[in-house]
Amino acid sequence: MHEEDDAEVRTILERVASYYGFVPRIYEELRHNPAALKTFFYKNEQLATDKALTGLAKELIAIGAAAALGSEHCLSTHIEGAKRQGAVDDQIFLAILLGASVAETTALSKSLRVWQR
Repeated sequence: MHEEDDAEVRTILERVASYYGFVPRIYEELRHNPAALKTFFYKNEQLATDKALTGLAKELIAIGAAAALGSEHCLSTHIEGAKRQGAVDDQIFLAILLGASVAETTALSKSLRVWQR
């Protein structure tokens, strides 16, 4: 890793920590591959700063997705992010239920298609 890469990686990790209050594990792991870290970070930063949805809406969507995928670390991270954006427990609970419902429906529809073949 070059010195300028070190500085950019440090800056990225500081920015991530300033948002989440810590550096999520995925960023810690990606720091070992600066090109992958930069690609992942700048893509997510673009999505996070797009004004089409509020920050809270984005966090609630991320909660639903994390629930659907069963990603405990991501779920915890985005629940905290949603709380910082002003989410109340009913909103978080609904996002989890919606995500779980999507996962259940997906599993059911795939299983029924296989069974019907």
